[in-house]
Amino acid sequence: MNAFPTPEALLPHRAPNLLISGVTDSSPDHVCAHADIVAGQWYSNADGSMPAWIGIELMAQAIAAFVGLEAQREGRPPKIGYLLGTRAYRCSRADFAPGTRIDIKADLVFRDDSGLGAFDCTLHHDGMQIAEATLKVYETPDHD
Repeated sequence: MNAFPTPEALLPHRAPNLLISGVTDSSPDHVCAHADIVAGQWYSNADGSMPAWIGIELMAQAIAAFVGLEAQREGRPPKIGYLLGTRAYRCSRADFAPGTRIDIKADLVFRDDSGLGAFDCTLHHDGMQIAEATLKVYETPDHD
């Protein structure tokens, strides 16, 4: 039994744009999540695989889960966040096969009061790292 809330409870995303399947670990400076790759999705290649470039969105959704968990701990709704980008996304494969479980880790590197932040992110399959990037993100300010 997973002790973490469902992704739907943590992220504003809904199907078919909700790509992470669950959170597996969390602390004040990291989150681990996973995505189960399913054929026949809006992003699927002809063979049912997920193009590797969507791995950036898997990382971004893990960060959104981190923020959602933090908001729940503080008893507030999560703020809207934006993926600003990355300088480099490195992936050792061109796609992720259907039926594959991708494990996602996001480590907080930097965050300031203006809402800017950065996370070192990795994707793993069967215990091997298959992708990495540092994502820059922005969280909108509170609106009273």
